[in-house]
Amino acid sequence: MKISIIALSLISFAGSTGEFEAAVGIGHEYGGVLGGQFAYKTEFSKYYGSLGLLGFAAGFQTAFSENSKHAYGLAVGAEATNSEEGFIFATYNYHFNGFSNNGLVIGTGIGFTRGDGLNIGGGCIIECKRAEKEASVTLNIGYKF
Repeated sequence: MKISIIALSLISFAGSTGEFEAAVGIGHEYGGVLGGQFAYKTEFSKYYGSLGLLGFAAGFQTAFSENSKHAYGLAVGAEATNSEEGFIFATYNYHFNGFSNNGLVIGTGIGFTRGDGLNIGGGCIIECKRAEKEASVTLNIGYKF
């Protein structure tokens, strides 16, 4: 039964008309300080993975209506400056030229980060304490191609 459900969902995903999209930006949705995002996008949603200078992320966004300028979603990942043990954010993005078009995107999110300081090779560079979960707000700015 599980195999047939998984197969059906993959067929649905492959049968939907979509396209691939690349973006660059700063913020948690782009993997931290500066990063790139690669996404599979359909008419109302997009699923992405990001790799940045200090981290990585994965997530999805859904538009409210056809080519809406507003989208909401979820982002998870980790980045070295304040969430080396992970983050999760509920996100909202504003697409200046619409969800389906190329252009500038600005967004915010609210969620949780886990980790403190920059830890490289087991040695603490900045503020070394036990990782704690904290409520956090994020800002993302990017350009999609």
